[in-house]
Amino acid sequence: MVRVDPSFVERVKKLGAFDITACYNCGNCTAICPLSSEGHEFPRKLIRYSILGMENKVISAPELWLCYYCGECTDTCPRQADPGGLMMALRRYAISKYSVGKIARIFYDKVAAAFSWTILSLIALIGLVMFMNPNVSASEMEQNFPFCFIGKEFIHDAGLVLGVIVVALALVNLYIMYRSISLGYSRRAKGSVGLWVKNLVLTLIREVAAQLKYTKCENKLRYIGHMSLFWGFVGLFIATITGFLRDYYDIMIPPEVSLGLGVIFGILLIYGSLYYMVGRFSKKEAYAKYSHHTDWVFLWLLFLTGITGFLITIFRFMGYPFLTYVLLLVHLVVVFDLLITAPFTKFSHAIYRPLAIWLSDTMDQLAREAPGEKEAVAEVSQ
Repeated sequence: MVRVDPSFVERVKKLGAFDITACYNCGNCTAICPLSSEGHEFPRKLIRYSILGMENKVISAPELWLCYYCGECTDTCPRQADPGGLMMALRRYAISKYSVGKIARIFYDKVAAAFSWTILSLIALIGLVMFMNPNVSASEMEQNFPFCFIGKEFIHDAGLVLGVIVVALALVNLYIMYRSISLGYSRRAKGSVGLWVKNLVLTLIREVAAQLKYTKCENKLRYIGHMSLFWGFVGLFIATITGFLRDYYDIMIPPEVSLGLGVIFGILLIYGSLYYMVGRFSKKEAYAKYSHHTDWVFLWLLFLTGITGFLITIFRFMGYPFLTYVLLLVHLVVVFDLLITAPFTKFSHAIYRPLAIWLSDTMDQLAREAPGEKEAVAEVSQ
């Protein structure tokens, strides 16, 4: 029996789905959506689930993550019900439900989120100051600036600890999501390990690295902006790893490689974050007409990560030690805030969407190849 919660739609409205009750089930949104496909029709299905208060149906639907919020459904809705906005609001709701201990709820409440980010920033800043070396000679400063004040070893060690914590939390959240989506299938189809691995590789290439589904959306500039945002962050992570390998394992990677990667991908990250910030300020496109505070915090953290890293490099070579050191502190605090909250905020799209695509593609393929398993996707396609 499906549980129905009449208050569900009101909770979702607080996350951005203001006009969804205006829907009269015409189906135009599903018909026009370039990403909706047979067996995975949306947004209409999610609209009905929401209005009827079928929370379990909503959070178990992979379609939540198959939507890239092109905005075409919202632009053509005859009732201005903003179905695209509903899909985004439902993803925010799902993030809070998937998170271990429901921690993500904190970041979707403005007051609690402001308090939490302030505390996290103070923790990071105090930790950095505690491990700062105030007694630095002129020769040390000349040879190893700005890491003469905060050692690379400490930054790398702290980064490893932070990484382990974030990955562990993300894996638990992914498992909760997997369990939720599995409930959307009446039977769990089983296939060979090879099939699951093959589809995982294809998902990583097509929908993580290239994000090919996004190219079906009409606005190609958004695709470029999204790719810049994604690869800017990934590229900066790669640049950081090259420095880690050089400093910890004496791998012969020239410093110029890390510097070059940092500059190139830093520019991409700055461009991508600015593109979406300008879009949300102008409110010209459907996706930007309503912005939740988590959208803004996410974009600001990404932008500050890129711009502070870029300015650190500039001021370091221009010979401004004080500005360089202050910006290094800001940069490290921002990166800490961005990463420690990643499993609970909009950043988690980067892991939830690939998992949903991988699961739905594989389960659908198994159902097609084994007629006896067709009922495994019956619930999803209804």
